[in-house]
This record gives sequence, structure tokens and C-alpha cells, in this order.
Amino acid sequence: MSATVPPRAVRRLIIDPLFVPFAVAAAAIFAAVTVLGLIGVVIDRRLRLSRIAALGAIYLSAEAVVIVSAFGLWLVRPLLRSRWDRAHFALLRGMLGLLVMAAGRLTRFRLEVREPPAGTFDCAGRPVLVASRHAGVGDSFALVYLVLCRYRRRPRVVLLASLQLDPGIDILLGRLGACFLRSDGADPTAVARVSALAGQLTDGDALVIFPEGANFTARRRRRVIRGLRRRGQSGRARVAEDLTHVLPPRPAGVLAALDAGTVAGTAVVAHTGLDRLTTLRQIWRALPLAVAMEVRWWWFPAGDLPAAGGDRADWLTMHWAVVDAWIDSRHPATPRSAQA
Repeated sequence: MSATVPPRAVRRLIIDPLFVPFAVAAAAIFAAVTVLGLIGVVIDRRLRLSRIAALGAIYLSAEAVVIVSAFGLWLVRPLLRSRWDRAHFALLRGMLGLLVMAAGRLTRFRLEVREPPAGTFDCAGRPVLVASRHAGVGDSFALVYLVLCRYRRRPRVVLLASLQLDPGIDILLGRLGACFLRSDGADPTAVARVSALAGQLTDGDALVIFPEGANFTARRRRRVIRGLRRRGQSGRARVAEDLTHVLPPRPAGVLAALDAGTVAGTAVVAHTGLDRLTTLRQIWRALPLAVAMEVRWWWFPAGDLPAAGGDRADWLTMHWAVVDAWIDSRHPATPRSAQA
């Protein structure tokens, strides 16, 4: 766990209870800012301040509701028994559905999904692995929303430990078996924890993982390449240099999930449209959003994957290059000389 994340007891006994009144007060302030933004329509005809403030108010209100509801579920846990997960997935579904709807109304956010042939993702309800690129604002929310609400799968997510600073994510996903990992790869138990999570998957589950380990930005790409060269990993550095829209995948987590032998297949996910919105200034200029978040899925049954070992790592790297090429076809790359 990242050193910046307080211990679980501190989060539950101090941070979470204090966050509820803070969230309610901040939501009220954002609501007032929303009204003020409407008054200033002459200055900003796109109403960007009102859009952002209203979305912030909704998000904070949803967080407060989740924390209070989760506490209520904890109080009645002995009565829920086998319905414990179902109740939390219902809460997660409601929160994500509200946020996606609010983002659509306020920012014109929309999803356009290009799926594999009908039925391939179903595989008789057996567990699946979902490996997605990570870039842009809210892409992980959108992906989990699709898995849970569109495909009716129970997402078990591998994500950054720093997201435990968000009480709603920490409580909900933590209770649903999420695996929180450090972004620097310094956790010696990471592979074992992903393997254990994959080994516990049951019918209807989807293990969601982001192999890049961090949100893509051009600056992070350059930093990764320099780090690989400094550590003498010239082969991986060359791969990273050839990828202009994604970071080179870290295969350990994906390989651990596949080696557990529980998944019926793997969905590789690419998306584009919002991936260049990496700063507040870029988001401000883009509102309301003119482009959709376009999502593309590739489906690979377990029997079509290479045998365990280095071939699987090469398979992942190859398909990450396919992801990069697909993004480039939708979104022409910046000249490589500018990214080196």
C-alpha cells in the first residue's frame, strides 16, 4: 500500500465519518456556484463553471450517500449473509448509473461501444478477465459501469492504492474484493494478491485490470522510457518508444490472473475520445464535450491464448500494440520526435 494512504482503521474511524459532513457542505457550496455560473452566462455562454460545479455537487452527494448506506449495511450484515455482495453491487450500480447520467446531462458525455460478436463475452456466465488501457478523465468509472450495468458482470477490480483516499471507492470496491496496488510496482505481494483474487472468481465475475499501471500521459510515457533505459531494459524501452498512445503493459498481473486458470477468456479494451483531457485546463476548454468516448473490445477465449510463460507476455505486448494502432487510426499520433 502506498505510504500516502492512512491505515484502514484511521480511514474507517476518522476520515470516513468526517468526510460525510464535509461532502454535504462542499456539495452545497458547489450548488451555489452552479447558480452563480448560470447568472454569468453572458461571460461564458458554454456554462462551464455551472457544469463542473453541478457535477461536483452530485458526486459529493453520492459519496455521502454511499458512506452512510455502507455503514447501514455493515450494521445489518448478520441479516444479509449471502446478500452482502449483492447489496453492495446494487449500491455501486446506483452510484455509477447516477454519475454517468449526470455526466451525460451536464457535460454531454456519451459512450459508443464497438463490441465483439454477440455472445462471445457471455461464455455461459463463466468468469472473464478484462484488460483495459488507462487514459483520460473518468475512463475507469466508465469501464466498470459498462461491465456492471451493460454486461451484468460483477466487477472485481485491480486498481491504484491511492484511490483508497476516495471513501466511496475505498469502501465499496474494498468490500467487493478489490485489489489495491502501488503504482510504482514496489509491493512484493502484488502478484500473489492478484492471483488470489483471480482464484476466487465465480460465475458472473469479471476481473478488471489496467496493465499499464497508471493513467497514460505523454509526460509519463517519456518518464517510463527513461526509467527503462536507466534500468538497462533496452528491449522494453524500444517497445515503449513504438507505442505513442499507451504505456507498455506490465504483464505480471495479467499473467497471474491467467495462470489461476479460472477465466473463460480475456477481453482487451481500447478507448479514445477523452484520452487527451489530462489537465484541468484541457477539460475546461473541452466542455461541453464534442466527442464521445469510443470503446473497442477484442475477445480471446482461454483456449486461444498461448501456454503459460513468456509467450503470454509477448501476446499481451502484441495486443497492446494493436490497441495503440486502433487509437492512432481514430486519433492521429503526435509526431514521435515530439514525444521522444
